[in-house]
Parts: sequence; C-alpha cells; structure tokens
Amino acid sequence: MVNVLLNYYNFHEDWAHDKLAPYIKPDSKVTIVPYAYRDHEVACDADWQCLYGVNGEKYPNCIAPFLAYGIKEEDISWVNYFTDDSDISRKKIESADIVMFTGGLPEKITERLETKGLTDVVKNFNGVLIGVSAGAMFQFATYHITPDDDYDSYGIYHGVGILDGFDLEVHYTHSEIQQQCTQRALKELGVPVYAMYHCGGLLIADNHITVMGDVDIHINKNRN
Repeated sequence: MVNVLLNYYNFHEDWAHDKLAPYIKPDSKVTIVPYAYRDHEVACDADWQCLYGVNGEKYPNCIAPFLAYGIKEEDISWVNYFTDDSDISRKKIESADIVMFTGGLPEKITERLETKGLTDVVKNFNGVLIGVSAGAMFQFATYHITPDDDYDSYGIYHGVGILDGFDLEVHYTHSEIQQQCTQRALKELGVPVYAMYHCGGLLIADNHITVMGDVDIHINKNRN
C-alpha cells in the first residue's frame, strides 16, 4: 500500500504533482469513500446526493485533482453509505487502483467502516490510499485532535491502524492552540508530529515518508 496524507483536494498542484504522478496515472481506477460526513449534514441518500452526488456541493472539488492527472470521470466511482451494501462497497474498493477518503470527522470513518464490515478490505488494500484531513487521520493506530468547530477539546483517538510511528496536525496555520496541542501530542504519543499547512502533505511508500510542500516536523527532543 502507498499512503498519501493531505489537508485538501489540491494535490494536483505543483507542490505535490511530480511526487504523486508515478502513483496517480491516467489509466487508474478511482474509488472515493465519503464516510466522514457529519450526522447533522447527511442523514439519508437525498442529503448524500446534495453533497457528493454528480450535482453535489463537494463533487467538483473531489474529482478535480484526478481529472488533472488525466483520469477520466467515468473511471471514478463513489461508495454511498446509504445505497451500497457491504458487498458492493467492498467490490468498489477492491477493484480500484486508488481509494480516497474525504474530510470531515475521522472517528466516523472508523465507525462506519466497522458497521459495514469494510475495515479489513481497507487495511488490506494494495493500491494507493489517499486521505484528506479526516481521511488521513483515521488511517493511524492512534492520533490526536485539536479543538475546532467540530471538537470542543483536545483528544486522543484510535483509528484502523494502517499507519503508526508518527502523528499529524492537519490544516496547520501555526496557531497558538495548534502549537499547544502538537506539543501535548509529542509528549503523550511519543512520536514525531507532522504539521501540514494547506499546501502540504506526506507520501508514504516502501516505509519511507516523503514530505510534499509545506510541512513542519515536530520532534520531542527530550525523549530518551
């Protein structure tokens, strides 16, 4: 598996393009899994269509980077939590070269994968797994969350365990609260924290982390 960790759907831009082009090829088959949505935003298929359907709010941004790499729109499929049963969802993931998890709430991805019985197929996926914000965070065994509009307080969460040995601070702007939470995560998790600015991300291939664009790396210098 190759992992791509991002903040947003801008990974076709110059800061990432050359590093990702070997992995995102024009003939790639893509499956997008929007499992991180908030319950108050999406409660049924009609709500889902308003966000992720062909005429939905988030649809253009989600597919834009793939189109920029030369992938055809008809080669991009979506997993719909409300209309796709577990078997259909599994086949869409297994048949893809690239699977992308969208942003929102990371713990909801973990929960919905478990409900659908899809955790194993994601963990055993052998292609390119792209995660945007929450879609990046849920891939970790353990990760921290910094307070924002969705979370009242700092917290440690458990994901599916694909990645380990480091942590993320997504949507990094060097704010005071982000710096505080990064330092707290350094101490509590005992691993480096990669703080990704808007135009920043990570490529993990062959057990090697490649930094793309603007990323600060925080290391606990006091750790023995």
